[in-house]
Amino acid sequence: MSFYDLDGESKLSRVEQLVVKDEDGAKQMEKLSEHSPGPVADHELLARSLDYPTKFTNLGGLNDALFQDAFSRGASVQRLVQGWDAHATDVHGRFEMRAKARREGTDGRDPDPDNLYIGTFQMTAAELRACKLDDDTTPRVRVYDAGNASDQLHAEVIVDATGLKKPQRKELRVRLMTLAQKRGLFVSPHLPAEDLARAEGTQCKLHLPPA
Repeated sequence: MSFYDLDGESKLSRVEQLVVKDEDGAKQMEKLSEHSPGPVADHELLARSLDYPTKFTNLGGLNDALFQDAFSRGASVQRLVQGWDAHATDVHGRFEMRAKARREGTDGRDPDPDNLYIGTFQMTAAELRACKLDDDTTPRVRVYDAGNASDQLHAEVIVDATGLKKPQRKELRVRLMTLAQKRGLFVSPHLPAEDLARAEGTQCKLHLPPA
């Protein structure tokens, strides 16, 4: 039985069920997929996509939703096991393909013609796992191997929010967003020139794709 096989009748969210199955987070150090290269090591660099409009405020800046799904269903990231330069083309392509599917409604949901893949943030697994609230010794943020047949380098970030109140959850989301911003935004080469202002509105250092 896979770690990701969960009870469809449970009233707990997907993330809450995973936390119950792995209370101490030890399975982060296990190979959970036959397709992956193994568990996600602390030193590994990870990529997280930035999409418009779901992760933007009404004024055009970032909101704290960048890792919001890590608290409910799990936040997808790509493992950059050979570094950004080696994986950039594939990662940008994957994230743009997903955004296109959302625009067209071919992902099983209603079409969202405004959806744009803006670019990618990067951080190490160790930085994510070390992200905590002040005076909270519980290791809240976890990164699991989640490779599959079509994406061997897929991983998931989940947050153990057990016992946290709403303001604490928000603070942790803000800290995760701030962590992602540290290295700047690697702008998508697929982003139309007229939408570059969306990237500029993040007020991050922009890493533009080669001309």
